[in-house]
Amino acid sequence: MAEKKDEILKKLEKGELKIYEIEKLVQDANEASKIRRAFVEKKWGKSLQHVGETSIDFNDALNRNIENPIGATQVPLGYAGELKIKGDYAKGDYPVLLATTEGKLVAGISRGISTLNKNGGVDVSILKDGMARDILVRVARVKEAAKLIKWIESAEGFKFLKTAFSESTKHGKLIEVKAYAAGRDVHIRFRANTGAAMGMNMVTIASKSSVEKLIEEAHKTLGFKVTLISESGNMCADKKPAYIDIVEGRGVSLIADALIPRKIIEERFGVQPEAMVELNKAKNLIGSALAGAHGFNAQVANILAAMYIAHGQDAAQIVEGSQTLTDVSITDDNLYISIFMPAIEVGTYGGGTKRETQKEALSLLGMYGENDAEGKTRLAFAELVAGTCLAGELNLIAAEASLTLAKSHSQLKR
Repeated sequence: MAEKKDEILKKLEKGELKIYEIEKLVQDANEASKIRRAFVEKKWGKSLQHVGETSIDFNDALNRNIENPIGATQVPLGYAGELKIKGDYAKGDYPVLLATTEGKLVAGISRGISTLNKNGGVDVSILKDGMARDILVRVARVKEAAKLIKWIESAEGFKFLKTAFSESTKHGKLIEVKAYAAGRDVHIRFRANTGAAMGMNMVTIASKSSVEKLIEEAHKTLGFKVTLISESGNMCADKKPAYIDIVEGRGVSLIADALIPRKIIEERFGVQPEAMVELNKAKNLIGSALAGAHGFNAQVANILAAMYIAHGQDAAQIVEGSQTLTDVSITDDNLYISIFMPAIEVGTYGGGTKRETQKEALSLLGMYGENDAEGKTRLAFAELVAGTCLAGELNLIAAEASLTLAKSHSQLKR
């Protein structure tokens, strides 16, 4: 193998071999990743010792999760304690793992968790569930666009699309189809349950297949031509801040809240609940509105990033998830805090959840979704995410209201 490695490296250096062709020669993605890494090290004159120290099986990960692998980037993983969740699917105490390089994040969320647990934990309820994908088609004139939309949203049209959708997926179940016109362009927004998987690719494949059958039906039944323009017309809206995901939801839409006695707030944070209410209004609501923000919260993206990376989620979908609304008020002289999260797009099976450390994290929760056709583990994980976000919001709002945030970060000398 050493001689073969040297031969491959020489071919790479001479440009006689492409970096994606190495697996064909060694037929082992783990060995290919070492050769590719050696090539990068030699070309740039730098050592990638730590990048090469990984337990990932690239024979399984290749193309499923990565192309042209050379190793792995490690992110510190912290344990923030156990959070008590009273949800529709998550019921009990769950360990909270956070992958982050931000100092004080795990400690802060840990403080929020312990505060919530002192009064029974977090109540979480699911409002809506369904992964969305928008397929863009075009007709000749607006009259045809209007006619197409009416047919799509009719009982007959939905039945046709639901049948076509089910023919392309074992686990996806179509819930809803809505159509929107922009001149002669028609955006067809599909929304479906996806079992334990986050399901974006599943819904894309099934939606496209449904529209291809719709095109045939429209020509035969409606009497005009429909042309497929894009498999994603951006009204999904995937990995972009968009109010349609706030209003219609994408993935799991949740609400979570807690009522915390005044005494606990004062003892734990050294601040009056009224100061937290005022700060939330001035910062998270008014400040966010002045900025034209889509998210009205303190730091939800922080928690989503840390939990998504730790548990094998699509990290880019933090964008939609961070469009969260945090509310704080005084109820019966106690502090009431809640969050509305309209777009938590998570999965417990498929994608990055199969990677070694991420699978261990989900298994620790009892939420690895293999053989979970109903998606109960996915919904339970979404509830844990929401509860942890509430803990993070509680702690940061309290820290800022007591003017201790800058002090905690100054201790890190950064």
